[in-house]
Amino acid sequence: MTGRLIKYEIKSTAKIMAVIWAALIAASILFSISIHVLGDLFEPGVRGMGFLLGIIEVITGLMYFAVFVALIVATLVIVIMRFYRGLLGDEGYLMHTLPVKPWQLITSKGVVAALVVVISVIAAFASVLILAGGNSLEIFPEMFGFIERVWDADPRYILVMAEAVILLVLSVLKSIYQIYAALAIGQLAGKHRILLSLAAYIGLSILVVVIVMVLAVIGDNAGFLGWLGALMSADVDNAFNAVQLTVGGMFIMTAVQLAGFHVITERLLSLKLNLQ
Repeated sequence: MTGRLIKYEIKSTAKIMAVIWAALIAASILFSISIHVLGDLFEPGVRGMGFLLGIIEVITGLMYFAVFVALIVATLVIVIMRFYRGLLGDEGYLMHTLPVKPWQLITSKGVVAALVVVISVIAAFASVLILAGGNSLEIFPEMFGFIERVWDADPRYILVMAEAVILLVLSVLKSIYQIYAALAIGQLAGKHRILLSLAAYIGLSILVVVIVMVLAVIGDNAGFLGWLGALMSADVDNAFNAVQLTVGGMFIMTAVQLAGFHVITERLLSLKLNLQ
């Protein structure tokens, strides 16, 4: 059933985001053409042509900037509103009558929201490559060359790179669940839900920072941080082990936060649901 919820969420979200993703790529192509192509097609000495090309560049540049900003805003709004309207607003009366657990509803929203964020980042990166024109093609040989050099030096660091990508995606999901937890807390208020949600988000952020600082102080007093630094400055094998310990610790911290935000959201929706 969770898979069906995810499919439904993808269809509902794609109706909006696919248009913005396509608009961003189209705007970047037009802006790139105005920068790299039109100037080469016309001789600079033609009277009035430079002024016309300048206007075209300004228009296409403003268009690209506007769509880029729209992408950022739409991604954030989609993450918030699909959860708020779907589980805490009018649609919640229908969604919560489905024969599924609250955690399944939350998971479907979170997975699709993370997917939207990842695709938006990829679309933004692709638009930047398009703006770079022919120079962007040099990025891929350099990137593959870098990976090949890393592989030749020590194949284990390819694993570290893969772990970093996975950790980044997990961090995105954790951030989304923090928003969900804040919204779940905010829905407890009869009025001023948005203000309480904002305060809850700030409070959760402060709590996470305080816990991390306390753990860092404990680790420093226990000599763990010094031992880890010495390990990194030692031979290659020890340095790799130190990197793995660091990445593993970040995985654990991120996973704990993700689980904590999920539990807060699930418990509040299960026991203290207050539909608007």
